[in-house]
Amino acid sequence: MKKALVVVAQNGFQPIEYSDTRKELENSGISVIVASLKKGEAAAKDGSRIKVDIAISDAKSNDYDAIVLIGGPGAARDLVGNSSLIRLVKDFEKAGKIVAAICIAPIVLAQSEILKGKNATVWDGDGRQSALFEKSGINYTGEDVTADRKIITANGPMAAKKFGAEIAKAIV
Repeated sequence: MKKALVVVAQNGFQPIEYSDTRKELENSGISVIVASLKKGEAAAKDGSRIKVDIAISDAKSNDYDAIVLIGGPGAARDLVGNSSLIRLVKDFEKAGKIVAAICIAPIVLAQSEILKGKNATVWDGDGRQSALFEKSGINYTGEDVTADRKIITANGPMAAKKFGAEIAKAIV
């Protein structure tokens, strides 16, 4: 069975991005393993809670077919700039596996330098992310979902179903 590592902030992930993406993956027969800063539980920005199967620092790219980063306000705190996660994203990309991120989480892909020269999208409600992308040599598309080879990015909750379906299609 194909497996996706879905990474969420420990506190404040976007629940729609998580649930819609997970549903699309599971409907395609893909097993979902949830990672965060630590194993146990993670809280969405609406207060709902989910089980966290593994700490990001314990995850290995060999064990999964894809890594999927979920956005939300907590992602800016917990995921952006997280050296373990940046290293893990690079490992997935080097192994030729699917790397996907939605909302603010594509910033982690930019930090890992795997987006340079590629097409990508990101939440850009304040105009700062598209400027960061362009400064980093990334072609910001402004689309809901952008797939460039094995890298899939999306811009927020309304794109979550399409994002999940695009990842599932790339994995299977």
